[in-house]
Amino acid sequence: MRALFTALILAVIGAGPALAQDANLSAYYEAMWHEQQAANRMAQQRSVALENQVGALEAQMQTETRLRDLEGRLVASRLPATDATQAAPPAVLPANIDAWMAESNARVRAAATNRR
Repeated sequence: MRALFTALILAVIGAGPALAQDANLSAYYEAMWHEQQAANRMAQQRSVALENQVGALEAQMQTETRLRDLEGRLVASRLPATDATQAAPPAVLPANIDAWMAESNARVRAAATNRR
């Protein structure tokens, strides 16, 4: 019994400082904790917003780069414009097309039969 009584007294003595804590101090620490949590959430939101901005800017940069590359390819693949003064002379067709075609066909047949 004596051991139980001694244990009870030691427990009350050890609990003394805990019972003497100020309620305002606990509220102050809790308010500080909530304030820190709010600051952490705001920092996280700022971080996400900045990452979104960076992603959008990177996508815009890639789009502009691809458009420039595509324009460069289109310009390089275009045929050079011909100058009207350097154009080939128009073909002169004979007055009698049928006779001209008959002569051309005869030359082709002669060349086809004249195999070496």
